[in-house]
Amino acid sequence: MKKNRNSCYSTLMPSLPAPFSVPFWTSELASRHSRKRKISNSKLRNKGFSLIELIIVIAIMAILAAAIAPALLRYIDKSRKAVDLETAQTIYEAANLASASWDDDVAAGWTVALKSSAGSVARTTVTSTGHNASKDKSDKNTYKISCVAWSRGMNYGGNWQNAKFKSTIDTGANGDLQRKYTNEFLKNLVHDSATGGIYYGTAGVNNFDGFSAETMLFKYLKDSGYGKPECWMLCINESTQKPEVWIGDKNINSDSTHKVRPLYRLYPDPCVEYQG
Repeated sequence: MKKNRNSCYSTLMPSLPAPFSVPFWTSELASRHSRKRKISNSKLRNKGFSLIELIIVIAIMAILAAAIAPALLRYIDKSRKAVDLETAQTIYEAANLASASWDDDVAAGWTVALKSSAGSVARTTVTSTGHNASKDKSDKNTYKISCVAWSRGMNYGGNWQNAKFKSTIDTGANGDLQRKYTNEFLKNLVHDSATGGIYYGTAGVNNFDGFSAETMLFKYLKDSGYGKPECWMLCINESTQKPEVWIGDKNINSDSTHKVRPLYRLYPDPCVEYQG
């Protein structure tokens, strides 16, 4: 008896369950396969930048940096100058208040620098535009100022020497009077721990040395054409006897004395380098 060929195949290869049945290759499956290949190829193409794309991005960033950096630096400098002007105004107002003190000795201490011949007093001819006359020869309209007190506005020589205001006259009757004024001025600045004491010549023993929360820092530490400042200077205008706040440096003069030297006027009427 002949067996049916199909029944023979059925015996040898029993039918698989529905999930394991082999589907026919239809046009729909072909289309689905094609879409998967396109998606896969697209992912491979978008995996990273090409060298040309990277060069273009770098070039654009370089152009933007070149265009933005100068404006950003100007903005930073302008902000730092504005902070220094605010500090100068605070110094001015404290000095002005102390100069009008009810205490006769304090008031006398404000003007003693005008009459003193002490070598430590920085009596300087300055220009109406707010520069040291020895540095700026273009302005012939000049007047004289004398330094009453000064302090460092930056770390000098690796330590905070004279980080708080001190009197420019250290000893004698004039020194005693000027320190009385300086003490009142420091109290107006809320610098209660500082006094206009005598300079002993040894770093670390002076009550105006050492960085603290009372130290008044410079923000704009640049040479604007007449020198790099390192000191705050409280000065008296010899004509008006009004306070002026200058910034300057300290150097050794021809007579071997150390004097603070004004470079730029900050308040009132700041020099052009600190305007705008």
